[in-house]
Amino acid sequence: MKYEVRKSEDRAGAYVAVAVNEGDSRGEACSALFIGPEAKKRAQDYAEWQNSQLAVTGEQLLRR
Repeated sequence: MKYEVRKSEDRAGAYVAVAVNEGDSRGEACSALFIGPEAKKRAQDYAEWQNSQLAVTGEQLLRR
């Protein structure tokens, strides 16, 4: 799973941080919507934070 930032298709000026678990046959997806001042920056910060958390979790699983 990896988070990406996309422009919202439904709301002008809004951005969405989206993650899709492509390795899962269920096609699981997660998203967070950011609206207002600096929406794109906040979405990018959130996506970076989530990706860093996923990387730490993956490393911890490999160490087991």
